[in-house]
Amino acid sequence: PRTDRISRSHFSKALLKGKRFSSLHFSAVMNRDAKGAAVVVSKKTAKLSVTRHKMKRRVLGALRSLPRTGSVILFPKASVLEMDFADMKTELAGLLSKIRDSK
Repeated sequence: PRTDRISRSHFSKALLKGKRFSSLHFSAVMNRDAKGAAVVVSKKTAKLSVTRHKMKRRVLGALRSLPRTGSVILFPKASVLEMDFADMKTELAGLLSKIRDSK
């Protein structure tokens, strides 16, 4: 839902001051100042807007069921399209736990 999104004012702060993490299929920026999540898919990653929106929907769907603290901005790589949903959920859970463990 919209209430789970990062506000515009916190987005740029999170990118500047946040800690960066990565996994095989994702890069993430974590900031503890705000709450919410965002998925950013660039045109370099997926040329067609249909593909970009499909990636965003799949990642947000997997992220919705996982617990998180603070704000997370995810940058999925193009290989996310070929991933199984369960594998995506497992990798996101591992990435979020790595983020949670580092303080």
